[in-house]
Amino acid sequence: MNPTISVIIPCKDDPEIINSIASVNYNDAEILVVFNGAAESFIQWVKDEAYRLGVSDQLSVYTLKKPNLAKALELGTQKAKSENVLYMDSDCIFEKDAIEAFVSSIESYDMKTNVLKGSVVFEEGTTWIEGVIAASREHHTAEVLTAYKPPLLISKKIIGEIGGYAFNDKLIWREDADLDNRIREAGIRINAVPNGIIYHHSISLKTDLRSTFRYGIGLAIANVMKIKLTEVPRSTMSTLRSKGFVPGLYMIFRNRVYDAGYVYARIKIVFGKYVTK
Repeated sequence: MNPTISVIIPCKDDPEIINSIASVNYNDAEILVVFNGAAESFIQWVKDEAYRLGVSDQLSVYTLKKPNLAKALELGTQKAKSENVLYMDSDCIFEKDAIEAFVSSIESYDMKTNVLKGSVVFEEGTTWIEGVIAASREHHTAEVLTAYKPPLLISKKIIGEIGGYAFNDKLIWREDADLDNRIREAGIRINAVPNGIIYHHSISLKTDLRSTFRYGIGLAIANVMKIKLTEVPRSTMSTLRSKGFVPGLYMIFRNRVYDAGYVYARIKIVFGKYVTK
């Protein structure tokens, strides 16, 4: 008998995935990990830790040799044993009753025409800059209801309505902005799950700027491929109004890194670096 829900977690080499797996506090859930260019030793370590946690019977494992987040998410979607898939990140953990909240919401909606979105609490960490980053992330990813993951639950019943796939593996970054746009264009409603809460591990300056640079790359690829993306608030003024002076200043710097990623990718595309056809 298939599980009620499949929790999909892509991961390359993040040891925090063990905490993410441990937080899947729901017995009838498949925990599907797609290793995204991971070393064999790391894969075995995760399997051993899952056994130690007593969840190895719930664990399904798939591997990609080369890192590609969108491809990992799409593979997980295709391989999931349940038609209800919940996208999670390896550096996040579920609140105790979060998965229960998602499962209860499945029963309340027609999942052919609805998707379910939980909320993210960004941990502030131990340094001043991590607190600023948490505030800026909260503004541009958590204040507007979107079909961005995590945590996002969709039914595989909608796949035929959004182009026949969940994630485009040529769009190596900004993959969920593409998914969100296709969901909206198909007239599928995005519904909040108030108790579907996850906690995001504190984000260092290096990690945030690396991700920001990659988001710029994703936008460049999308523009060349003529893929429409859903944008979220990330302007200096909107951040200033929402989170105050310091996060607003940080967003100025962050947006320049985003622009640098965009320019970098456009140059690389000219020389055939990214496949866009």
